[in-house]
Order: sequence, then structure tokens, then C-alpha cells
Amino acid sequence: MAPKRTERLLNLLIALLERRQGYSKEELRRVIPPYATAGDEAFERMFERDKADLRDLGLPLESFSDDSYFDADLHTVRYRIDPHRYRLPAVRFSTDESAVLNLASRMWQQASLSSAAGRAVRKLSARGVDPDRDVLLGVEPRIRATEPAFGPLLDAIVRRRPVSFGYQRPEADAPRTRRLQPWGIGNRFGHWYVVGHDEDRDAERTFRLSRMTTPVVTRPGSYAIPAGFTVADALATLVQRAPSETATIAARPGTALSLRPPAGAGPETDAAEPAPGDPDWERFTVPYSDTEILAEELAGHGPHVRVLDPPTLREAVLRRLRAARELADRTAVPRLDRDAPSVPRTQRTSRDDLTRLLDLVPYLMEHPGADLPTTARLFDITPDQLVKDLELLFVCGLPGYGPDQLIDASWEEGAIYIGNADELSEPVRLSVDEAGALIVGLQALGAVPGIGQRPAVESALAKISSAASDAIDLTASLHADVAGDGNGMLPTLQRDVRDGRRVVLDYLVPHRDEVTRRSVDPWRLFSANDIWYLQGWCYRSGGVRNFRLDRIRAVVPDGDALVDRQRIAEHDRPDAEVELFTRSDDDVEVTVLLSPRGRWVADHFDAEAVVEAGGGPGAGESGTGGTEPGSWDGWLLARLRVGTTAWLPGLCTRAGGDVRVLAPDDVAGACSTWIDDALAVATAAQPS
Repeated sequence: MAPKRTERLLNLLIALLERRQGYSKEELRRVIPPYATAGDEAFERMFERDKADLRDLGLPLESFSDDSYFDADLHTVRYRIDPHRYRLPAVRFSTDESAVLNLASRMWQQASLSSAAGRAVRKLSARGVDPDRDVLLGVEPRIRATEPAFGPLLDAIVRRRPVSFGYQRPEADAPRTRRLQPWGIGNRFGHWYVVGHDEDRDAERTFRLSRMTTPVVTRPGSYAIPAGFTVADALATLVQRAPSETATIAARPGTALSLRPPAGAGPETDAAEPAPGDPDWERFTVPYSDTEILAEELAGHGPHVRVLDPPTLREAVLRRLRAARELADRTAVPRLDRDAPSVPRTQRTSRDDLTRLLDLVPYLMEHPGADLPTTARLFDITPDQLVKDLELLFVCGLPGYGPDQLIDASWEEGAIYIGNADELSEPVRLSVDEAGALIVGLQALGAVPGIGQRPAVESALAKISSAASDAIDLTASLHADVAGDGNGMLPTLQRDVRDGRRVVLDYLVPHRDEVTRRSVDPWRLFSANDIWYLQGWCYRSGGVRNFRLDRIRAVVPDGDALVDRQRIAEHDRPDAEVELFTRSDDDVEVTVLLSPRGRWVADHFDAEAVVEAGGGPGAGESGTGGTEPGSWDGWLLARLRVGTTAWLPGLCTRAGGDVRVLAPDDVAGACSTWIDDALAVATAAQPS
């Protein structure tokens, strides 16, 4: 950051809060030291930029005239910030409300909304919310939006800006550019959608974010969202079609377990039987409603399955396998340099630092003697950076900047005290994105078993809504669904987590096509959208593991055994972000090439390094023959760390030409062999 610019912005803000009659531009030039020493042109640039920064932060900067006869005279224009519009209303939260607000704030795993929800809770710490309050009952819903289009679309909705993007419809041969006025974004059936006015069709349309093939481009213009629109109502019209078709599948014995009916599924479900005339295969039926969705899953099983009927499904699988082979055969492909930059972090700006300081002062005044390292951790900065913040506060204050006008700040022996900061003592009113992130999170919590029934959810929602009425528009345009029940397993496992019972799971491991029996000490249930996971200590693997509830075939108590509380204390970190993928020193580093439709892989698997394949920093070429200019535009190179590579061949065939493993060589070779074997099986004569 530029500390001097942050200091200037903070002093300007304090001055504008101080006087009800405000300041004219010339008066501000005299009282703000950097303005006073600047030349005319430099002052004009600084002042206009500073005004824009304060307004971009959502601060209620007003300009007005104190003499209506001289409205055209710029010297009569005055500036102020109304303290009543600036400050958070005087609302207090109970202990239970504090707990559900923390839970709601931790739900978001999308960068901008996660930051907004975290800032909101820090502001509310001056109203009784304890940011360190433990979450409830070991249940932690998460809203995960890994699609690259999510952030740009949400920004366009807030700003009411039309957009364009490439879009691949399942039945279309090639993507087409779509122009949209986005009204709302939400998730349903495990996918994120944007709803809006399709300018080319002149009608309301819904688009799935994972089918967007190019970055979202913001276009000039503006629009209004229709009165009464809510994205939740719009997405409620999407109905998950009941299976209307039946496929006949052949699979090698002991494979494709995720496709087969589980044991005890009922007499109406066809069990696998030997394929006539071919003892190496078993035949069974699979009900389905969408050819492309089933084809994607079948292609992922590679040479272990073949489609007997219908021909349209068989051709859809073959199309994916051939596309994977075509991508694997390309010789002139980009490569990821060893010194490729890591996933870029957003550079902090003076506005970011000013936002933090405006949250920091009320927190420290509400918590006199706050511990310096603990406070730094709460604000996600280093202790050294916190000391720099306190040093900056020490030289800011009311115009005049004498000893009795500057903010007092001391941090001797690690205990922080702040004084003489009345103008900043109250937290800033919640911004639209801050309040919206909390409100949508609380609304989503209302559907979670074991949490939604708590009175604190409703009361906290009412208080936040009343304190931030400006956010109501965003809540109509943003919807998150975490209402899945993990195939009915959620209530049972909630009870086991609460009671501290060790459990035995029969668990399907898809990439090994194996149902394994696991003894587990469970300590947390968390979700990624509507998919629920159990986290705990797995005695079979000797480590912390996450288990998808929809892959648990059975769960029973492990006799009378209780969980090992000491092990939980050693390995469970309630303040840490819950991750879908556990890391270890034995992880394998893998480089993948991703098409525009496959870019989600980098986000979903938390890539350690990403570069644009079409000539981005850190990208080079390998192979011979050169690469046609622009041929890799929109493609991505990503470096992943994975615990096992066994699932990567299935990813390549499932993705159908959107994913290729480039390194290590043995894994790339295994993927290529898998594709060849799958094609050989799919094109062979079908068993009768």
C-alpha cells in the first residue's frame, strides 16, 4: 500500500465526519496537509481520486450548497459525511445469534463474498458478536462457487451492467456468444446459474455457469431488474427430470459400482447378471433422463464399461473418448515452466487498508487491552502490519493535528489501547455486499437440519435485515441452497457427531471401484453447496479424511466405542478453513492443460499455480511443429497436488477433450493408455 495515501484518506474522512456544515473544497485544501502542499493540478487530481475512493467504499459522501442562489458557483459546494448514514445502527446480538452469524459468515468460499462476510462480522463485534465464537454442533455448511464466471457476473448484477460470454449448449455443435442483462445468480441441483434478459432472444433465460466457454465481458449500458423478481423463484422452476429412459450397460465384474444399484435397493431394481456369451462382462440397466450427463459418467469409467443400448448414448460416449484422444495426440502443446507464478493474490490497495482501519478502531475501542497477535489474526494480517496500522492511526485525527486532536494508540507488552477517536468509534454501516452475504447465508442456514429450527437464525436475520435495508436488492438477486441431506445420512451422523460415537462406514471409493469398510471418529459435518461431507479420523488410513455422504452405503455405531477426544484436539482446527482435499508430504505434483470449459478443474482442486496457455507468463511450448497463433487462447495450464493419480485417467475421458495431463510423464502415459483401452472397448462388437 501507499501509507501516505491511506493517511490522507483517513484524515479526509475524519474531517468530513466532524462538521455538520461540512467543508468546501478550498477549506479542505487548507486543513489536509498533503492538499495544502500540492500544486493546483496535483490537488485537483488527488481530491477527485479521493472522493471516488470514498464513494467506491460505499461511504455516504454528500455534496451540497449552502446558498441556493449560487448553485453554479463551485466555491459554494460543500462536502460532508452524515454520521447517521455512516454508522451501523445500534443493534445488539445475543450469544446464540453470534454463533449463527459466525456460521453464516463462514459459509462463503467465494473470494469476494467470503471477504465481505468476514468484514461484516468484524464490524458486528462492536455489537456483541464474538468472531471467535465456536460453530454449532459440528455442522458447517459451505457455499462453494468455483466457476470463474461467478465473480464477474455478481459484480455486473450489483452494478446493473450487461454482459456477454461464450456458451455451449449440450445439444449444440459449437459455443455461441450470448448477450445478457443479468438479474440474479444462484445454485440448484449442484450447479450455479445466472438468470436474466437474453438480449438476442428478447426473453428471460437461465444459463449454467459451468457451460460458459469464455470469460464474462462487461458491456456498456445499464438496465433495471423487474420488480418482484427473485432468483430463488426463478430457479424453483427448474425441475430435475425424473428418469424417462433406460440404458443397458455392460461392465467388468466388480467395476462401475457407482452405476450399479446398491445391495438391497428393492425388487424393482434390476440386479447385474452375466452378459450372454461373454462371461467377462455383467449386464444391468441404468435409468436416466439426460443423455449427455450419463455419457459423461460412463466415459469416466473408461474401459470398464460399454453401452449396449441405446445407440444415441453409445455415440455420446464415443464422442467424448475421441475428443480426449484428439487432445492427447496434439504434439505442439504449451508447458508450465517450473518458475511459473503461483495463483496470483490480489494486491492490497489504500482503499483496502482504509477499510481495515475503519473496522479496527471500533473493535479496539470495544475490546480495550486486546491482544496484539490475536487481533492481527482476526484481521488476517501479520503482527508487524498491525503495528504499522497503529503507527498510522497515531498520526491521524481532527484538522489541526495537535496533540489533543490526534488519535491515541498504544501497544505496550502486546496489549492495545485506542483513545481520542470519537469520530471512528462506531462501526461503519454494513455495505450491500457485506449485509447481502450474511443475509443470504442466514437464509440458507434456515434449511439445514439441526440449525434452521433455532430461533436465533430468525432473530439474527431480522436484525441484520433491519440494519441494512439497502441489501434487500442483493438478496433478491443472490440465492444459495445447502439443503441437501446426504442421501438421508445427515440426521444420523449429526447425532453421532453430537454424541461423540465412533462409527463404521461402508464407503464407495469411485476411482478404485471399491466399497471399503472404515472405522471413523467423526467430528465435523460440512458441505460444498448441497453435497455434504463427514470429516474425522479414519483408522484404516491413519489420518484425517473427508467422506462424501452420498457415497456412504451404510453407517452403524462401532459397538460402544467413543471418539478419541485427545486425537480430535490434536488434529481438528475449528478456526481453519475446511478444505475438501487433505494435503500431505506424499502428494504428487501434476500439470494439466484445461480448455475454457475445463478451467473449473483449477479452482475445484485448489491449483497451486495457473497461467494462461495462450502465452501467459510462465507458459512455454513443447513438442514440434509450432503452435498456431491463438490456438490455445482461453486454455489454462495448472499445477495440482493430488494424493493419488488413479482418478486422473477417468477425469480425462469424462471431460471429453477438455482436460489433458502433461506431467509427470508416467501419469500422462497412463492417461493415454486408458483412453486407447476405452476406445477399443467402446468400438468393439457389442455382446449379444
